[in-house]
Amino acid sequence: MAAKRIVLFGAPGAGKGTQAQWLCDALDLAHLSTGDMLRAAVANKTGIGLKAKSFMEGGKLVPDDIVVGVVVEAIAHSAKTTPSGYALDGFPRTLPQAEALREMLAKRNENINLVVLINTPEQLILDRLTQRRSCSDPKCGAVYNLKSKPPRNEGVCDVCGNPVVQRTDDKPETIKTRLQAYRRETEPLVGYYKKACVLVDIPGDGSVYEVAGRILEAVAKLGH
Repeated sequence: MAAKRIVLFGAPGAGKGTQAQWLCDALDLAHLSTGDMLRAAVANKTGIGLKAKSFMEGGKLVPDDIVVGVVVEAIAHSAKTTPSGYALDGFPRTLPQAEALREMLAKRNENINLVVLINTPEQLILDRLTQRRSCSDPKCGAVYNLKSKPPRNEGVCDVCGNPVVQRTDDKPETIKTRLQAYRRETEPLVGYYKKACVLVDIPGDGSVYEVAGRILEAVAKLGH
């Protein structure tokens, strides 16, 4: 069976991470989250992490050259460990990133075969992000929602026992900046991938399972 190379994108809080993890578990794909990779680099104080830190804490998009370097390494590694394919979560976020991805895959005689736009109402996004809490250990990365999925013990990660915190980029003053950056930098990708005939627009409201069902239906059409 041919490898699946899928991109999930949408505004911050649209549900990309949740749906990417669900999709990867269901189809045995590698979950390539640029956010997770960059946060790990920041925590480990790597060269890329130190460059990315100030941008992430200010709610700004990390420069393309930094992100592309992380993704190139991750895709090459996933090809060896997960030949069934991968889902990119959080990349590309700009037109130059999309072009860099296309060029990099072309060298491997590959291309992206599905781009899923998770189209979520802004008010729902604001509610999700302000209620979101994350494990303080980047190696764990567990994510919670104080309303819909709180940790069993307040402030403590169910998985590893480390403190659960609100990320700087999930605070109300930063969310506004993130949404503005999305509209300015990432929304142009809708037209880019429509032109390439690989884009599907999935409503992001409803339960996790309802949205997942819509995405699986789109994936099932690949090759038809």
